[in-house]
Amino acid sequence: MSNSTIIRFTGVGFSYGEQSVLNNISFTVDKGEFICLTGKSGCGKSTLLRLINGLLLRREGEIEILNKSIADWELHQLRRKMGYVLQEGALFPHLTAYQNMCYCLNLIKRDAKDSEERINELLPLVNLDRSVLKKFPDTLSGGQRQRVGILRAIAHNPEIVLMDEPFSALDAETRMNLQDLVKNIHQKLNTTFVMVTHDIDEAKRLSTRIIHMDAGRIQTTLNESPSDL
Repeated sequence: MSNSTIIRFTGVGFSYGEQSVLNNISFTVDKGEFICLTGKSGCGKSTLLRLINGLLLRREGEIEILNKSIADWELHQLRRKMGYVLQEGALFPHLTAYQNMCYCLNLIKRDAKDSEERINELLPLVNLDRSVLKKFPDTLSGGQRQRVGILRAIAHNPEIVLMDEPFSALDAETRMNLQDLVKNIHQKLNTTFVMVTHDIDEAKRLSTRIIHMDAGRIQTTLNESPSDL
């Protein structure tokens, strides 16, 4: 693995029981890329993302993350190198927005004062006002919840941010605003993103490279999406 390559899949396969989900998946991701995984529902996009995070374990092949086989990682240590964003942020409902934002910082035992400074530093980047900090997730709009989820994912300065259809439940205007926000974060922080999306226009807008999947296999890997995808 080269110094710039931080994710490598080599001949990776995965199945749920007898049902094969991924077949002979091989690709690399370099530091600072924004990869969008596209394809129809059930093609294996989200499964691939969970394999990167160690939520699922490969059945065959090799996965290397940050120059080390995933088999050699303590999974809790690997996950602390990553941020994960799901639909509507997947926030902890019993925690305030601020407590959600600090969650990953607490896992790495960041000092409370340092955590507060980090959150204050990032609030403008995700277009959030301090007035949301004491609110609970059920009192926030969908866009606010997603912004809190994005801030939580980047607060501990991860090497990789994984996003699983993070904007699919949002209205068109909010979705476009958050796409702009994530693109700005990527450009400013140069963090590596791997994102699952059904939306080809979204993939074109955000990605530096699109990996299109079908029936558990990679069909195309493109710097620009072809018109027939």
